[in-house]
Amino acid sequence: MNKEKRKKIIKLSFSIAIIILIIITALFMAIKYQVEGEKNMPFNLNKIIIISSAVTTEAKEESTEETEKKEGEEQQENYIWDEKIIQTNDVYIYLNKNENYKEEETIKNVKIENIQILKKANIGKIQIYMPNSKDDELYKYINEYLVGTSLTYTGGAIDNKKTLEICNKGGAVCLSFANVELGRYQSNEDEQIEQGAYVLQKMNLTDEDLKFKVSFDLIIDVGNKAYKGTITLDMPVDGVVGQKETHVEITDFNNVIFKRHRN
Repeated sequence: MNKEKRKKIIKLSFSIAIIILIIITALFMAIKYQVEGEKNMPFNLNKIIIISSAVTTEAKEESTEETEKKEGEEQQENYIWDEKIIQTNDVYIYLNKNENYKEEETIKNVKIENIQILKKANIGKIQIYMPNSKDDELYKYINEYLVGTSLTYTGGAIDNKKTLEICNKGGAVCLSFANVELGRYQSNEDEQIEQGAYVLQKMNLTDEDLKFKVSFDLIIDVGNKAYKGTITLDMPVDGVVGQKETHVEITDFNNVIFKRHRN
């Protein structure tokens, strides 16, 4: 083999080696991105707080649909207390500005999408509600405030849950997962009903009866780019039956992988 031919073979081998190295590096980076996701977003998921409790509403305040279903039924006994029971799980999602991110970005909107009930409660039915915009109470568990599979908060000057706004420099969004078909608490004995989830014990419910699992996509949109991660939550918070309320603060998000998202 002459010297010139040997040089060509060496150059070709070197070029092939470089190409293979580039391909391996690209594959490694792609796999790494799939596993780890974005490591330097303009805003980070800081914490999630879940507050589990229960509320009661007078049975006479039932919706028109519920009333129509009972047409033709025999008149039931009148009770001092005849309350519809709703087990509530308020979820607060906090985003904070990433101080290590060099560019100046603001939140355009935050979307909660693809809401799914992965595991149903043994008793009842889970529905999702947005904050109510009219009264003082943050949530009103009526059809007007039902959420389907998505909810959007718009970036604004400050957090305003009633108008579905999040501070564009970092803030919180919220929604409530409620078990709305636990039945009624009827009694002629109680002088009063304590507020909160104490009533769940009076109905002989257990934590196991109420447990369910949900997932949803959290999309942080900063205008020219967006990031999406999937969050899975177990509710209600342990020990809610027999307590006024229970809560948990989640700060470990190693299992939440954010990636670039196209709107």
